[in-house]
Amino acid sequence: MEFLSVSEVARQLRTKPKTISDLLYQRELRDDLCPIVGGRRLIPRSYLHVIRQVLIGRGLLEGKDELAGRQT
Repeated sequence: MEFLSVSEVARQLRTKPKTISDLLYQRELRDDLCPIVGGRRLIPRSYLHVIRQVLIGRGLLEGKDELAGRQT
């Protein structure tokens, strides 16, 4: 399984690392899938699509919210 850092995820999704971190601390994203190891958060690459959908659903990213079936 390939893991990414919060910064790498933010770069790929074109958002701020703080936005990703905030969603994890607010339990909008599953922190059990994104453990902190050696002081760094590790996010599975396979979880990127979920993060993208949460960002869209919260109005933090433009695109189609497949979970809610709406365009933003």
